[in-house]
Amino acid sequence: FYQSLDPEFVLKRLTASLAPPKSVRLSIVEDRIVAEGEAPDTWLDRARVAARQLEAGGPVFDISKVRDVSPEARAAEHWQTYVSRLEAQPGIIVAQQRASGGHFYISGLRDPQAADPQALLSGTGVDPARVHSQWQFYQSLDPKFVLKRLVASLAPPKSVRLTIIQDRIVAMGEAPAAWINRARVASQQLSADGLSLDISKLLELTPQELTHSRDAIQAVDIFFDSGKAVPGPAQLPVLDKLANQLKELAKDAREAGVTAQFMLTGHSDATGRETANVSISAARAETVRALLKKRGVDPELLLVRGAGTFEPAETEDSRTGSSANRRVSVTVTFH
Repeated sequence: FYQSLDPEFVLKRLTASLAPPKSVRLSIVEDRIVAEGEAPDTWLDRARVAARQLEAGGPVFDISKVRDVSPEARAAEHWQTYVSRLEAQPGIIVAQQRASGGHFYISGLRDPQAADPQALLSGTGVDPARVHSQWQFYQSLDPKFVLKRLVASLAPPKSVRLTIIQDRIVAMGEAPAAWINRARVASQQLSADGLSLDISKLLELTPQELTHSRDAIQAVDIFFDSGKAVPGPAQLPVLDKLANQLKELAKDAREAGVTAQFMLTGHSDATGRETANVSISAARAETVRALLKKRGVDPELLLVRGAGTFEPAETEDSRTGSSANRRVSVTVTFH
């Protein structure tokens, strides 16, 4: 009696002694016996012993293609799937990870804009209750994250588009000079980190599209009776229209990336002493400010001053001239 080392005979003996589960297939590949499929660790241990015995003089028994499906091995495999998923995420750096006593421990760095590590557990088969994470804050230099931070901090107007071109962030479009200056500062700061914000394609946008609204507003005056700091009923429709114009221009200016500010200047006629005229002119401006605020105009955008008789609309050679000077005028500035 002897045992042949011919691969076919060895295969039959291995099949009889190891009794592979249905999920494992043994075959001969170029005089090697190859096991493929899935098996629990207990069967794999027996197969490893048989492979070592054959090393003494027989065909190679290759079990590298058999996947361990024991609960522990499955858990470890699921964990590695999760770790690989994390490592593939921009904005996440895995520093350490280990498994111990059925629990999993992981630590590293995470950009606040990166994917939520807890959410990435979904579909991995890892029990979230067994995962212990420690993530420290850092700011990723990945262009996608830098772009998000720039959009949040610079608040580009609708006329500007920020895009990533070959790992460079490029700003294109039209913007007010003030916004371009802020973008230039951001570009200089990024260059210190080896990043590039290209603003060379930006065109300076003067608020020309706002000038029509500005001119219409500056043509409006609120008139007052002699000695009065409150406009009469006839001026209320004028105030209503003015409030709407101011709100609309403020909105349009914001969308263009600038801030509109409105100077309310009170005026008086030459009747009475100059100190009294300055006082009543300032009171008229304050009254109009309060009335515009009541109509929904942002009070932060409204400035007031009293000019007294020093900026007359007309020379006072008639009663008409006097009444034209009892007014509040509006001056619009952009910044």
